[in-house]
Amino acid sequence: MKRFFAFLAIAFILYIIYYDVRFGTLPVAKSETIEVTEVVAQTPNNPFKEIKVNAGDTLLSIVEKINEGKQISSIETVIKDFEVLNPDSQAELLKIGKTYKFPLYTDE
Repeated sequence: MKRFFAFLAIAFILYIIYYDVRFGTLPVAKSETIEVTEVVAQTPNNPFKEIKVNAGDTLLSIVEKINEGKQISSIETVIKDFEVLNPDSQAELLKIGKTYKFPLYTDE
């Protein structure tokens, strides 16, 4: 009788493993394709200032320095504006001694 219950237990465990591998027991999140289109509003005159980068300068420190007292909406905006003005450069990889165009912001 013990052998019979052991056989049933092993058969049941094997069936559970088979079912789990074949069909899965966790619900699969349905992936939805979302199309995102980014609209960049280009103004005919993007104000900027060319500055040579010194040791210890960061994108944010330079932008805050040249835009004293002006409200800057977000760091992401500064990065995007910088990369529009400098298409061959990345905001995270400023090189010492190189001159870049930094965005100027107005009080709006």
